[in-house]
Amino acid sequence: MLILVHGNGFNLERELRDDVAEKIETSFTRFNSRIGKVHAFLADLNGPKKGIDKSIRLVIDVEREPVIVIEEKGEDWPALLESITERACQSLTRQIKRTRSHKERMRMAGEANTCITEEEGRETNLADGTAIEEIAWNPISHRPELCR
Repeated sequence: MLILVHGNGFNLERELRDDVAEKIETSFTRFNSRIGKVHAFLADLNGPKKGIDKSIRLVIDVEREPVIVIEEKGEDWPALLESITERACQSLTRQIKRTRSHKERMRMAGEANTCITEEEGRETNLADGTAIEEIAWNPISHRPELCR
């Protein structure tokens, strides 16, 4: 996992950059094999003034999945960083569960789409039309017989 920390509109101190990278790395340890890159964009909107003016945007590049983008604003960096990494972990967990359930449904659908032809007693997979055992070729229609 590659972590890139960017400062938008202000001078990003090395200490803050290291803190952000360390927090992201420790928070996303269990997703390490699935994440390619994480971009953290930090912005101080009002400069040195007080108030809700700090912003962090995380762009998480998950391999073979859609990119996750999370943005949050707050008053101080540590609390903001804690909050955004927690939300990102929740999003990553949700996305992984969605992917697993989709793969599981597809696998189960493949098993459910099998039947036995009455006349020949052979099993055929209806999902893609392929036979589990060989089916006799029908030269008139130029396609294998399918279950009805």
